[in-house]
Amino acid sequence: MNAKKTTKASLDGISKQKALDAEMEWAKVELLLETLETRKNDGLDFHEIPVWSIRDLVRHAFEAGYHEGLHTGYRQGRTDACREAAREEAPTSPRNPELPTT
Repeated sequence: MNAKKTTKASLDGISKQKALDAEMEWAKVELLLETLETRKNDGLDFHEIPVWSIRDLVRHAFEAGYHEGLHTGYRQGRTDACREAAREEAPTSPRNPELPTT
């Protein structure tokens, strides 16, 4: 089997990058920062940030990941249901090998 390697970014990778860029922009606005880039200047790179801003940022990131996980699980479940309806064997273990198989 000769698998052709491609250097193009996948659509999934592109959409993930767009989502990450949007989240970074949200964090920049939320934390009142000019940029999230390293500028190699202590006065520009270190900021006093109140704990409630950090808490809100962590909560927002958690919820975004949680909802993406739900969406991914929903898609996986639909795929498995379609396979079962077609009388094909659906995978019985999670697609992510790092997930527990209880």
